[in-house]
Amino acid sequence: MNAESAASALGVLFVAVGFAMLFVPGLAGLFDANELFLTLVGLGFALQTVRVVNGRRTAPYEQADTADPEIAQELSTPGDEFDDLLEEAAAVRYSAHQRDAVRERLRAAAVTTIVRTEGLSREQATQRLEDGSWTDDPYAAAFFTGEIGDASLVQRVSLFDRSRSQFERWSIHAAQEIADLSEGENA
Repeated sequence: MNAESAASALGVLFVAVGFAMLFVPGLAGLFDANELFLTLVGLGFALQTVRVVNGRRTAPYEQADTADPEIAQELSTPGDEFDDLLEEAAAVRYSAHQRDAVRERLRAAAVTTIVRTEGLSREQATQRLEDGSWTDDPYAAAFFTGEIGDASLVQRVSLFDRSRSQFERWSIHAAQEIADLSEGENA
């Protein structure tokens, strides 16, 4: 008989004696309740503690399996799609369709931003866009008007920059001006 079986048998014996004393009150009077009760309860706790500790000591160690940590996802930055479209439209071999798409997206963004920041109607915002009065940047205005208005000599010299096309330069200025106006820098 091993220790676990002996402890279990002793536990069953204590429970049986306890129930017997509960149902036959005269049986409990045979024992001195103070010392005997405390001794039996203490022995019961000690035996139970030894049994649990021994069971834990001999049980195999099990570690919980956790799920893989969350893997960072590559998310696009707002505006990446437009940047790609602008890059394609500004390339040497360009498509009129791509340039028209860039122009329409910037026009819609500009009108919406002017309406929101200046409190104008869509018609008034479109008129300001078409006459170039929506911004002080001559290149941003030229993107929608098609001509450079009041540009300084220094600004006109940058027209000879051959690293980027005129469409690319003007569209970048327009996009930056729309972003600045939206953030309230020019309002």
